[in-house]
Amino acid sequence: MWKGTAATLKENPIIIIGGGLQGLATANALLDRGEQVLLLERNSEVAKETSFANAGMLAPSHAHPWNSMSDIWNIISGIGKKDSPMLLKVTELPSLFFWGLRFLRNSSKAKYLSNTDNLCKLAQHSLDLTKKLREDYDLKYDHSSLGTLKIFRDESKFEKASKEAERLSDQGLTFKSLGREETVNLEPLLGDISNQISGGIIFPNDEAGDAYKFCKELEKIIREKGGRIHVNTEVKRIHFNKKKVNSVVTDRVEIKASRVVLSSGSWTNNLLKNTKFKLSVKPVKGYSLTLDTSMLNDVPRMPLIDESIHTAITPLSYSLRVAGTAEFVGFNEEIHQKRIDYLYRTLENVYPSICANLDLDQGSLWYGFRPMSADGKPYIGATKIEGLFVNTGHGHLGWTLAMGSADLLADMILNKETKIGSEPFLVSRSF
Repeated sequence: MWKGTAATLKENPIIIIGGGLQGLATANALLDRGEQVLLLERNSEVAKETSFANAGMLAPSHAHPWNSMSDIWNIISGIGKKDSPMLLKVTELPSLFFWGLRFLRNSSKAKYLSNTDNLCKLAQHSLDLTKKLREDYDLKYDHSSLGTLKIFRDESKFEKASKEAERLSDQGLTFKSLGREETVNLEPLLGDISNQISGGIIFPNDEAGDAYKFCKELEKIIREKGGRIHVNTEVKRIHFNKKKVNSVVTDRVEIKASRVVLSSGSWTNNLLKNTKFKLSVKPVKGYSLTLDTSMLNDVPRMPLIDESIHTAITPLSYSLRVAGTAEFVGFNEEIHQKRIDYLYRTLENVYPSICANLDLDQGSLWYGFRPMSADGKPYIGATKIEGLFVNTGHGHLGWTLAMGSADLLADMILNKETKIGSEPFLVSRSF
């Protein structure tokens, strides 16, 4: 245990604040480059907040921002509606004003397509790194490599999505459009709703798994490489001297530091209060429901996204995870029964026979606050303050982008050339 008011660590490690997917991935990337790291996490263990029970998908196919006109309409139509897929609380409108203006400015066709392309590139780079890490260390996190199946109940939306997938094939995205019969053959349990399906798209290179288990595996690797992780350590503030990082003040001790990475998700702006800038990031609350499937004879083969109800259903080891919904409610932790009912109803709408045979009372409910940037892209890189870096704003793509974002940031910190273009993700676009 450190003693005194300002402890100095001999190696002068890079301090990483936040022990979720982004913080752990960043620590690993820096260790691979020969740096010493100290990760600080306020909870009793890593990955207990937004990274704990997400949809479980590593899906470049889903790497697009929420700035499409259809998404905007869903947000607007969800004002005040607790059973809407996207809920916007009226009292949050003032705090969302400037963020909302940026959000709308990025909804033009040209900006939306450009942002989608950049996210797709980063997502595929990230997935490649995730696969390599799994193979190198034989990681166990209930991973599936069967791809992601998207189903459509509206013919026009199916045709539009197929055209967009074809466009993204220029960015390296692999897909195959399927008719109704082919879709059901690929996932037989969809037979109950076959008459509602217009078509499907399979993205064979997508993966899935348990993000929490992945984080715990990554934690072991970090410790084995000599990285230090201190849990139950809450960062109160960062001290600066002449626009340079000087120290990190925790609830235990003040630590001298020259390089700090903020990977604290939706709470990142709280640590920027004593600076003259903030990131255009807002918390978007999401829910998931995990159900025990060990007693079922038949379970879904692969992760599925129903585009009509904006919900993902992911099979994991002996469970099924239903994830979706988005609430613009600030950091409000109130759990609405209508949101829970929505997840159950969603499962029933996709897999009625499964729903009929599950013990729905035993479902495990979770919620987390996704850090959503106004343009849908994460903020990665240096700030105006020397020695202060950020890695946040990944929204619904936290796991999908984690390893790639960390790879970019590690090279940027060390002034090395990045493997893919970093300009679209620079922090300066928020100033």
